[in-house]
Amino acid sequence: MNWAAIAAKLPECGKSLRRHIRMVLEVKNPRPLWEILFSTHHTDIGLLYVIFSITSLMIGGALAMGIRTELFLPGQQIFPDSTTFHRFFTVHGTTMLFLWVIPFAAGMGNYLVPLMVRYKDMAWPKLNAVAFWIIPVGAALVWLGFSDTGWTAYPPYSTIRAPGPATDMWIFGLKMLGISSILGSINFVVTILKMKHPDLPLMKTSLFVWATLVTSIMILVAIPTFAAALIMLYTDRLGVTGFFDPTRGGDPIAYQHLFWFTFHPEVYIFLIPAVGMIYEIVPRFSRKPIFSYQSGVTAFVLLSIVSFASWGHHMFSTGESFTEKTVFMVGTLAAVPASAMHVFNWIATMWGGRISFKAPITFSVGGTVLFFLAGAGGVVNTAMPLDFLTHDSYWVVGHFHLFLMGLVTFAFVGFMYYLFPLITGRMYNEKAAMVQFWLMFIGVSLIFIPQHVAGLYGQPRRVFDYVPTEPLILLNQLSTIGAWITGSAMVLFTANMIKSSISGRPSDTKDPFQLGETYYDYRIKEPHIQ
Repeated sequence: MNWAAIAAKLPECGKSLRRHIRMVLEVKNPRPLWEILFSTHHTDIGLLYVIFSITSLMIGGALAMGIRTELFLPGQQIFPDSTTFHRFFTVHGTTMLFLWVIPFAAGMGNYLVPLMVRYKDMAWPKLNAVAFWIIPVGAALVWLGFSDTGWTAYPPYSTIRAPGPATDMWIFGLKMLGISSILGSINFVVTILKMKHPDLPLMKTSLFVWATLVTSIMILVAIPTFAAALIMLYTDRLGVTGFFDPTRGGDPIAYQHLFWFTFHPEVYIFLIPAVGMIYEIVPRFSRKPIFSYQSGVTAFVLLSIVSFASWGHHMFSTGESFTEKTVFMVGTLAAVPASAMHVFNWIATMWGGRISFKAPITFSVGGTVLFFLAGAGGVVNTAMPLDFLTHDSYWVVGHFHLFLMGLVTFAFVGFMYYLFPLITGRMYNEKAAMVQFWLMFIGVSLIFIPQHVAGLYGQPRRVFDYVPTEPLILLNQLSTIGAWITGSAMVLFTANMIKSSISGRPSDTKDPFQLGETYYDYRIKEPHIQ
């Protein structure tokens, strides 16, 4: 019996009943697991991406808890030796970057891009499914190998001394993840440029679509360089070549150039999707249109260009000439106004708005505050004289993590709350989400701000132990306490997601946050509902 059709014929007094039936349709019984696993529809693939990425976040976070617990006091604490510590460090970094940040952004893109360009699915649905299912294979190689090279895998250690097969598995795992990113990016670019509705100009699409397009193009440019570096690294390990072996005419610094040519743009590949998500949240919860759409697009394009012009600032201490250092310093500073354009855009949008401080915009604002702190610390790494003082110290660790756990993870968590009604048809627990926000904000600040100070005191990064002086002990203890606070916040987040998806209050599918405007069309997102 078609209850929706019956409800539509009811008189005006049947409004509440029609609304109830619409909710029931949305929170229908879950489909069989196999139907989701073997689906090629963009929302199902997006759901798989999101579930896998959040699982990876929990695994990477657990590894971080072990690292911080070891460093609570100087000397050996919980790890039997330094090799085990470096294995944890390597897999933690690889997991958080390649298995949490990138897959989550791809999952949200899968959910929303076809809706936003008004197309029925991604351009190549089967390729979309292949791109996802490559990721668990790459993850298995990384997790089962448990390499100790560090996530950068610098030679000569990675080519001469790093034990196999762990390092070889890490190399092949990263190759698999790179292939997945390239396939997904091709699909996004073609979907946005060729499959969008003919009546929809590109300059009228959402800024989230622009963020996804720019990120995908950057991946297509950056990843092949790292793919080549991994092949050379592996053949050097086999003894077939000597690309990075000075005794055979190679140069280990060449690997750093190849690595950072990919991974400095990769920093913006992490950043830009988060910025696009905030552009979805801020106008809606401020009840105002975005202040300047054109400046948002311009800033995305500028960031994508300057990101490829500044990889050398990671290598100021490797013997670059003064001219090279100056060029890379100026290129890095060029990213500051482009990033500031986004922040000013958000502030101007919120200014004078009737802001509804629900979890999505609260996380967005908190992430923006931490982004400002991370950017201020990054200016120090940009200036040549100051970079020499902080290079390879805990200042760099604090700066990068404040950016990654600050803006990026805060934006991702806020966007997860924002899309929760679309994905599940239910509402999350708002009070639990706000408790999680304050735990995360306090915890992240407590971890990474003291690490900046520890770097100024001279604590090097990637170390199993440190000098037992009072400032370093106190600063590391503050960081560890902050890590445990943040860990408890993420446990609360996971519990909120699971419980609310099972027994949460059914959402109003037209306006779940009561903002006075239409939410995403739930009928488009789920073709299985007839």
